[in-house]
Amino acid sequence: MNEDVPMAPATGFDLRAVPLLKAVTLTVHYLVSPMERKEGAHASPNFLFHTAQLRELAQAMLRAADKVDSAEIPPIQGPTN
Repeated sequence: MNEDVPMAPATGFDLRAVPLLKAVTLTVHYLVSPMERKEGAHASPNFLFHTAQLRELAQAMLRAADKVDSAEIPPIQGPTN
């Protein structure tokens, strides 16, 4: 894991249809501290995706999940003397 990249673990999400705009809002719930509990998760802004964008995002997320699942994890190198 790269410690130079700030990370906020996601704990869930909400999707809400906006039929008048032919769009969907996505809100991600996340933690900002390892001491936080899932019940105290923060909410992101409501991101608006048109249906084509949402389908593109879904496909990109599936490709990313497949890549991670198929990745070989190198053995952890300990100190050498």
